[in-house]
This record gives sequence, C-alpha cells and structure tokens, in this order.
Amino acid sequence: MGYWIKTFSAVVLVVIMAGCDVMNTRKGDVKVIEQEIMELMRRLDTLDERSRMMLLSQADEQRDELLGILLKHIGTSESKNVQAAAIYLIGRHHLSGGVHELVQRIDFSPGGQPMRGPEPLWEQYPAMEALINIGLPSIPATLELLATETINLRRYLAVKVIRYATDAEIAKFILERAWKNESEPARKANLQDALVSLNKLPR
Repeated sequence: MGYWIKTFSAVVLVVIMAGCDVMNTRKGDVKVIEQEIMELMRRLDTLDERSRMMLLSQADEQRDELLGILLKHIGTSESKNVQAAAIYLIGRHHLSGGVHELVQRIDFSPGGQPMRGPEPLWEQYPAMEALINIGLPSIPATLELLATETINLRRYLAVKVIRYATDAEIAKFILERAWKNESEPARKANLQDALVSLNKLPR
C-alpha cells in the first residue's frame, strides 16, 4: 500500500509539472490542472491492475518529455538566465537523466546578480547545485570527471557534489574505494587529490 501511495503521489506531481503552463487557466472556479488531477483519481478506481500500471507508466514518459524540453533550452538558448533556470529545474525535479549534461556544465555560471527574492533560486554554479539535489545518481559521472579533469575549478566543484550529495563519511568512503580500485596512475593521482580536497571542506 505504501508503494502504491508513493507512486500515485509521483504521478500527481508529474501531472502538475506537465500542466504548469495552464496553471492560471480556469474552467469556472476550478483550475484546469485541478480538474486533470481529479479525473486521474477517478480513473484509477475504475481500472484493472494492468491498466493502472499502464497509466502510471505515463509518469516516466512525462518526466522524459520535461527533461527533453529543459535540455533543449540549455543547448539552444542564448540567455544564461534561461540556461540556469533549466538547469535549476532539472535539479529541483531530480531528473537524473540530465546528470551527464550537468556534469559537462558543472562550472557554468550565469554571471551578474542572482534573481531578486527572499533567497536566490540558484547561486553561482547552478549545475553543481542541481547535481547535489539529484543526489546519488550524480555520483558515477562526477567520479569520472574527478578521475579525468584537469581544470581545478571543475574538480573542486565535483568534490563538493560528492560531499554534499551524500554526507562526509559516505563521500570519503566513495572516493577512497574509487582510489583503491583505480589502476591507471594519472586517474589514481586525480582521485587522491580529490580526497585531499574533500578533507578541506566543512563538515
């Protein structure tokens, strides 16, 4: 039952995300997105198990569509704020399919002043923040960057991802195991350097 509730909640969240462009459109006194959710809830009670699973599988398809749209904006928009917003949304919605794109742009900075508000939506390096928000799925690609990257800033940001996507002890364990399992000298040296940097970060 707990699994079913969590899965249903995920579907509702995806429907909300997919319908965000019509959030302010109303039919009478009820928002369009609210009607869509109500219709989804009504349908679930009338479906057999196989049909329910087919309906729930649409969640993955909708998440993939959202990721595709956001990646397109990152790759084609000339506005750094638009790119930063797309990166932020990938992290906010934990779209792990965007991890490799985020790792490539880990040192991307929109520059200028952050958006005004009680707190900025993103800081200087939104891709690093998005990778941290995604959590454990960010680790493999970030480790690969640490093993091969030569630019100090990108390496420092990658260490921060490993550290703050997990916690201090787990981050140390991940890096130590990667270092022990590595046989290529240059990669091993890079991972050793990452361990040194990790120990300098605040706990």
